[in-house]
Amino acid sequence: MNREIKLLHTADTHIGYRQYHSDVRRQDFLDAFSAVIDDAIEMKIDAVVHAGDLFDSRNPTLDDVMDTMNILSRLKSADIPFLAIVGNHESKQHTQWLDLFRNMGIAIRLGTVPYEVERVAVYGLDSVAKSKIPLFDYSIFDDAGHRAQSRYEYNLLVMHQLMNPFAFGEWDCEEVIQSLPFKVHALLLGDYHKYEKTKVGDTWVTYCGSTERNSAAERETRSYNIITINSSGIDISRRNIQTREFEFIDVLLGDDLKAHEKIFSDIKEHDVSDKVAFVDISGNPDIAVSFSEVEEFLLGQGALVPRIRDMRAGDGLIDSTQVSVSFSDPDEAVKEEIKKMDLTDAGLVIDELVRDMVIVKTKIDVETEVRIGKLVEGMDFTDPIPNTRQELVSEAMAGETASGQADMGAVVKNADDAKNAHGIVVEANDEMNIGKEVPENQCIDEGMVENTDEQATDEETTDKGTVKVKAKYGTKKTTSVPKQYNLGDYI
Repeated sequence: MNREIKLLHTADTHIGYRQYHSDVRRQDFLDAFSAVIDDAIEMKIDAVVHAGDLFDSRNPTLDDVMDTMNILSRLKSADIPFLAIVGNHESKQHTQWLDLFRNMGIAIRLGTVPYEVERVAVYGLDSVAKSKIPLFDYSIFDDAGHRAQSRYEYNLLVMHQLMNPFAFGEWDCEEVIQSLPFKVHALLLGDYHKYEKTKVGDTWVTYCGSTERNSAAERETRSYNIITINSSGIDISRRNIQTREFEFIDVLLGDDLKAHEKIFSDIKEHDVSDKVAFVDISGNPDIAVSFSEVEEFLLGQGALVPRIRDMRAGDGLIDSTQVSVSFSDPDEAVKEEIKKMDLTDAGLVIDELVRDMVIVKTKIDVETEVRIGKLVEGMDFTDPIPNTRQELVSEAMAGETASGQADMGAVVKNADDAKNAHGIVVEANDEMNIGKEVPENQCIDEGMVENTDEQATDEETTDKGTVKVKAKYGTKKTTSVPKQYNLGDYI
């Protein structure tokens, strides 16, 4: 090799993530990526390699896209190529955001044909779903691999996967290395947010870690890798990134009932200014704690984001004021409000998916389409469903019994008032009493109540929903126009 090559390996920048619903945290993720690019420019790196999840979502905001374009443009101005693959968070079904940046000339999308940095070949493989890993076809690299055998001294493969031999792995590194048609000298990985480095045979395998903390579990300092390649081989070193601090405060409550004094005293022993502050409460579960007061105190001490976590067993989570919902569990409040809403089955399905913490948010739209599709497939569209009280009453009137009364208890038993749209008084019992007074010539939705001299019979109907009802003024005839139903009436 004629000269030493240096590559910056980063991943999981998750630009656009409004962690803890904070706009400041969203800016933190962008600033962390910007700092990495600044370092690359300062060190005059030969290329920046991004191993997936540049964005936190497949649908980033316009601000996120434009801010990222500005950062990548700085890199292009320094004549440093940005080499990247698509991660699982940002993956779209067809054209990717990375394709937009490639068309603009500010990024290069890695694939089965290697990008050349001197005599170093850099390949890329976008995120592969776990279910598709056993069926993966390694022959897609055949042509490129054949050329690589003679042209390149070192071959690098960039992937966004959880890999064995690490304990969290879903795809075996050894299988990948042995199945590829060319020798792989290093696997540069993304998806796992912690720095890792090991060797599988003669091949280096490394995670660079995320550039910002995506959860409280990520306590380690954030970092990226420097891959140095020369005639002696490959060297991988780690460089830390200065990011916003997370402060963790452990509070142990004893039998003293002055819980808040204890919590506030422990908080004062820590500098929480401009930090994401976590207060973990353990100890006596019988002592009630007001989370709102603790959060207000943290904010008063200058914390950027206050987070309270009750690690105790039991239900002593709130103060003596009896409320139906714990401040710490907003999902319960949402559930109570959902119960008050007259949602269709489809609406309930969507609500369940949106608030399901197990489902990755980038997969919600796909999962919604699947579940709503199954719901629609099971519907009988030959049986129209009346969706207003007036239509329910009209249908019951059309099916009067021989005594001139209809069974409407099920229709009106939960009604807010006792009058339907036709002006007929409906009692909330097992039968609908017909025969109450109705004003003459009273207009209804699509017809008119009419006076006739004709004697009403106990049971008489006409076509298209016209019904004759016995009343004080003689026969009352109502006419309604058949309703046109659509998919929304069913779901």
